[in-house]
Amino acid sequence: MKIDDWRRKIDAIDTAMLHLLNLRAELSLEVGRMKAEAGVPLRSTERELEILTRMKQSNPGPLDAETVGKVYQLILDESIRTQTRYGYSVAPEGTAATDGAGGSGRKPARG
Repeated sequence: MKIDDWRRKIDAIDTAMLHLLNLRAELSLEVGRMKAEAGVPLRSTERELEILTRMKQSNPGPLDAETVGKVYQLILDESIRTQTRYGYSVAPEGTAATDGAGGSGRKPARG
């Protein structure tokens, strides 16, 4: 195969990964909504550690565990950031903050 053939394969994988990352983000938003309704914090260090450990242990390589950890930590951090941006966070007094999204599941305007 030529380099362009390999690049086409990489492009197809990138497209699939983008789809999966956005699907994961949509599911994460639902979790964030449920946490906000229950009045619990978005971030769960126990759950994050569980995910990081599972992904590192499941990793067949050639990426090393440190790299997998960095990638997944970024995914987890961005999940929390996205949940917060959509208004799913717990206000200091323990009530759900909506940040303009109204807790309705509506996506804010992109700009």
